[in-house]
Amino acid sequence: MNVNENTVKRLGSFLIERQEADIVAVLARKMNATADEALLTYYESDLALKIEQGELGIQYLSAEYLADEVLKRKGNPPHPPKKNPSANPDRK
Repeated sequence: MNVNENTVKRLGSFLIERQEADIVAVLARKMNATADEALLTYYESDLALKIEQGELGIQYLSAEYLADEVLKRKGNPPHPPKKNPSANPDRK
């Protein structure tokens, strides 16, 4: 097998596309949304461009983690924050 720079570049593009598809699938599940809604959420996030450009190796993180990050940055955490009963001012 002859591996050259072009082959490596195409493989990298394929892996990023696959990662993006996985992230969108996870987003759809976590948001209980359609694929189109999840796709829009993904591409509106600042992470989409960072993943596409391979910034800081972010594309090597799991789709689950990256989907959680997209939701956090959007203001929709994937899981509601746990309430701290000691922080409740009505507690006696």
